[in-house]
Parts: sequence; C-alpha cells; structure tokens
Amino acid sequence: MKKSNTILMIIVIVIIASLVVWKIGTPNLISKNKENTTEKVSKKVEKESKKTKKKKEISKAKSSTTETSSSTKSESSSKSSSESTSSVSSYQSNVRFPELQAYVGKTYYAIDRESAEYPQMFPTSFTITSDGEAIIISGRQEPIEYVRTEGSGFVQLGGGPVFVFSFRPLGSSDEVEVVNQGQYLTYSTTMPE
Repeated sequence: MKKSNTILMIIVIVIIASLVVWKIGTPNLISKNKENTTEKVSKKVEKESKKTKKKKEISKAKSSTTETSSSTKSESSSKSSSESTSSVSSYQSNVRFPELQAYVGKTYYAIDRESAEYPQMFPTSFTITSDGEAIIISGRQEPIEYVRTEGSGFVQLGGGPVFVFSFRPLGSSDEVEVVNQGQYLTYSTTMPE
C-alpha cells in the first residue's frame, strides 16, 4: 500500500509539475509567436512598400521619357508652330476658369451703347484679365469667384456679395452679347469709331 501511495504521489507531483511548466511556458510561446508574426508582417509591409516605390520610380521614369520624346518631336517640327503650341498650353494652364479661355486678355467695347433703352445699365467696355481671375468693367476691377455656363450659351461671372455679369458669344469669341436685367447689348473686340 505504501508503495502504491508513493507511486501515486509521484505521478500527482509529476502531473502538477508538468501543468505548472506548461502554464508558465504557454504565454512565452504565445508572445514568441506574436513576435514572429509581427516580424513577418513588418517584413512583408517593407517588401510591399519597396515594390510600390520601385513601381512609382519606374512610372516616373517612363513619364519623363515620354515627355522627353514628345518634346524632342515637337522641337523637330517647325519652330514657330512649337512656340505657338507651347505658348497656348502655358496660357491655358494659367487660366483659373477654363470656360473663360476664349475671352481672357481681350477688351470688349459696347457697340451703339446709346441706342439701348437704359444705356447706364451697360459698361462702355470690359476686359477679362489674362489669368481669368478678375474682370475690369469700365476701369473698375472685380474679382471673379465663380463661373457658370447656362444652356442658352450664356457665361455668368460672379463675385463678392452682388457682382454678377453675363454674356454669350455671337458667332465667335470676338463678338459677345451682354445681358442685364432682360436688356441686351452687343460688344466687340474692335473699338467702335
């Protein structure tokens, strides 16, 4: 009996000891697994970021090569046409509102202003600045805050609390029709005599 009790006691002690060792060892294993997983994930992230950086560098290199080849082609064409093309493209990039591209830098003069029912409703001239950010109406500059195009071909400029100005092209951008409270007047880039 004593022998079986001691064997039983040894088995219980071994089981308790193995449980204690297992209990202590398991968190260490879990944290090691977490560390290994974290390291693997961070390495993957580093590899992916390196790949995307390489892709971006390759695409930048391709675009710069394309730009270089296109600029070389444009240089091989006649000098005057390439100059006019580059001046137009740089001119377009400077205009704040693309809808005003055809009108910027031009001064429009009222044609037969005195024949209007209320001539004081119409300025003698107006100019949209070359950057498209302001309009000069009879010498007074108004900043343009928005541009709207309407279905009837009208372009409406607005800014400040009360500034609104509407016009539409008549055949070409060199001749426009200005509307003010239901009254219309034609303007042209050619100064009337």
